[in-house]
Amino acid sequence: MKEMTVPVFIERKTVMSHQYYSVLNGLRAAASRAGARLRLIEEDETEQLRYDSLPSAAIVVSVSMPYIRQIVTALRGAGRGIVLAGIDSEQFGQDVSCATPSRRAGTRQLVDYLFSCGRERLALVGFGQNSINDVFRYHTALSAAAGRGHPILPRDGFLWQHDPQESFDAFLCRAREYDCVICPNDIISVCFINACRRAGIRIPEDLYLASFGGMTVGEVCRPSITSLSMDMVCVGDQAFNVWRFLNSTDNMRGSALKITVPSRILVRESTNRIPAEQGPLSPDSMQPDRFYYNPTISVVVDLDNCLSRRDELDMRIIRCVIDRLSYEKTAELLFLSVSTLRYRLSKIFSDAGVRTRQEFEALVHTYLGEGNPFGHVLTDA
Repeated sequence: MKEMTVPVFIERKTVMSHQYYSVLNGLRAAASRAGARLRLIEEDETEQLRYDSLPSAAIVVSVSMPYIRQIVTALRGAGRGIVLAGIDSEQFGQDVSCATPSRRAGTRQLVDYLFSCGRERLALVGFGQNSINDVFRYHTALSAAAGRGHPILPRDGFLWQHDPQESFDAFLCRAREYDCVICPNDIISVCFINACRRAGIRIPEDLYLASFGGMTVGEVCRPSITSLSMDMVCVGDQAFNVWRFLNSTDNMRGSALKITVPSRILVRESTNRIPAEQGPLSPDSMQPDRFYYNPTISVVVDLDNCLSRRDELDMRIIRCVIDRLSYEKTAELLFLSVSTLRYRLSKIFSDAGVRTRQEFEALVHTYLGEGNPFGHVLTDA
């Protein structure tokens, strides 16, 4: 049996980090179990590479937006499937697969935890404007805080472009306005703690701090850092599983898979070791979603449900109704008995939440516009 070769595009700076080195370890272990080997393709090889010589799919390990876009474009042009390892694929297109930590759920979980600790004035510090992960987490944190009724305003986000110290300095000028901070990773958190120490700000006495990564430096520094731990070895393992599936399934061309790996909060000194509820957000963590209880929205939802259940004959009946044809003319045109027509109409009206033809017409015109949005019936009449 021929050994499978797994093409893995890597960016050197990315794989120097412990997290993404762990992704590679997960990939290697999974490939070994399957009798496959990795072919690591670095940046300087991509210019001469014949992408159409690769297997049906390839894996990309990077956090650099320009690099990922370059490789995704090249692989897509060669008709190859794409698997991102450690990065969410949603911003790269519906044909891109991924295996990634559940960054959206994890970020919400961390925000929820800080508010459950009694913290209410949250700042986001040290998020890089050019980092895919940082930008994603930043906007997810904004959404999560708004859901808790404690919105984070633009002035509460301290981002940087050239040097993290930019964001530290901007925050320290207004540090007394906040009682907790989220940093994008444990490396930034260590630097932030040192900046706070020089400014006479104590963690956790003056300020709670939480971060992402579950890295060793976050555990051994003082105070130790409460951090969301991500199983990056498992990410690599799952990325291989996605690759193998895409590589062996011809009818998956143009489709994509997305696997998320759960994370957990490691509670440490920077939040006074206050315990966290692990798992998904608690039911009380967000304000009730009133979407389906809004009277106007409920009507449109019922109308959508009604239309989505219709077959082609029902849709032709609806066209006739909105064109105001008589039941007799509609039955004649569609080769139906009047009793069958009335039976079908009764189900249509019931699903739409109305009782009469006049109410149905009014519903359609009120919410879908005047005229006949379903197309006119062509008759000789």
